[in-house]
Amino acid sequence: MSQWYGYVGKIAFVDLSREKVDARELNPEDANAFIGGVGLAAKIIVEELEDPKIDPLNPENVLVFMTGPLTGTPVYGSGRYVVAAKSPLTGAWGEAHASGYWGVELKKAGFDGIVIKGRASDPVYLYVHDGDVEVRDASKLWGLDAFETDEVVRKELGDTEVKVATIGRAGERLARIACIVSDVQPPGPRVAGRAGLGAVMGSKNLKAVTVRGTGKVAVKDSQRVVSVLSRLLPLITSFPVTQILATYGTAGEVEEFYEYGDMPAKNFTLGEFDYKSIRGQAFKERGLVIRSHGCWACPVKCWKVVKINGREMRAPEYETIAALGSLLMIYDPEYLVKANEICNRYGMDTISAGVTIAWAMEAYEKGLLTKEEIGGLELKWGDKETVLRLLKMMGEREGFGKILSEGVKRASAIVGKGSEELAMHVKGLEVPMHDPRAFKGMGLQYATSNRGACHLQGLTFRIEQGLRMLDLGIHERVDRFEHGGKGRIVATMQAWHEVVESLGLCKFIDIPPAHVAGLYTFVTG
Repeated sequence: MSQWYGYVGKIAFVDLSREKVDARELNPEDANAFIGGVGLAAKIIVEELEDPKIDPLNPENVLVFMTGPLTGTPVYGSGRYVVAAKSPLTGAWGEAHASGYWGVELKKAGFDGIVIKGRASDPVYLYVHDGDVEVRDASKLWGLDAFETDEVVRKELGDTEVKVATIGRAGERLARIACIVSDVQPPGPRVAGRAGLGAVMGSKNLKAVTVRGTGKVAVKDSQRVVSVLSRLLPLITSFPVTQILATYGTAGEVEEFYEYGDMPAKNFTLGEFDYKSIRGQAFKERGLVIRSHGCWACPVKCWKVVKINGREMRAPEYETIAALGSLLMIYDPEYLVKANEICNRYGMDTISAGVTIAWAMEAYEKGLLTKEEIGGLELKWGDKETVLRLLKMMGEREGFGKILSEGVKRASAIVGKGSEELAMHVKGLEVPMHDPRAFKGMGLQYATSNRGACHLQGLTFRIEQGLRMLDLGIHERVDRFEHGGKGRIVATMQAWHEVVESLGLCKFIDIPPAHVAGLYTFVTG
């Protein structure tokens, strides 16, 4: 194709075993059929994965970083990228999404995506810049946490604008709950959290993928794009949810989810608790939040930065507040900031970490785990110091932390004694912080999601809260406690969100589907 709009038109295929890089042209038919993002990543994995029954930590598992056609354009919320591979947690389809600036920089560097196979003989990182992909020695990076890695790579390359997606020590040690961390520099980091894909990077001896580019993403009809966006801005910023996100971040939704009975506590066994001390308002009232930031082309700016004892850190998101807070019966904002940073530095999914620790606490409470089995620790609800210690043990895969780092499905199977009944997961992926007893459609969404318990593949609870998607044919208001009539809604919302994740859009912006279709046309032609 002589001229691409929205797309860059190239995908890098990297074989780490042979240190071979092949830059291939994007097939226009694939772009039309699969859009990009998660759609194109799925198509590539199906074609490139020679044995679908392969161990996810086998070098021949295929790891894909992919952007969408709207990533890096002026369209609001277009900073997203996806990482996909066969999941070490579920043994099935795995995907994780992140925003920020890494995906945008990849396109500026001349690629829509990167496909990685094989295993390097020694630790390496990829340096992608203006049409080139270098396989570089990462021996000095191996053993560093995600924050340290970002800093060292920037110094080595002599470029403060480089964007780094890296694993921490958890990924190096093949913890199945390991994630991929990008945009570490303030106000970061952003995290591709779910499905254990950090372990896939670790299994390939791949420490990081670093990108830097000077190119631009071409837009077919920029005038019409700007016109649509100017009309959308007042609508987007007027949404109540958007205003909450702008003011408090996702932590601002704690109170709303609590009132619905959606926010879990004590390993999903408790519905009433002290939510007020960990809601977004509490972080502000205690003077912890010092400023807001946004991802690429974002009018909302939901990132919150906090300052504790002179140190600036990322404020925890709602999922982290619940998973490492109420789920463990801990209601301390400063602890949550510390726990969040430990997970980010090690590169661990906070949802998986919290759910697995909550399982262990309940198993200990019920006598299914002994003090001796967990290395002399006492797993008591609300014990902040023990949780912080456990998180580090999980990241290092030391002692009982090694079992916990396997994720709740495997950990409960290892312990046995009926503890499996306490393990909250679907297909091996830990249940996120939305209780399906509050929104019955979410139960169906979890059951049918291709990656397991996932709240993002559909966000059905928004419909059960009263949102109507007229462009998608969802006109009716539904009873959140009723099971009947949810099938069509769940299927429709799942399909729509696959489109959103293929385009490279953020779900917090809530651009109506008809406008999304128009923007896609105006960008790509």
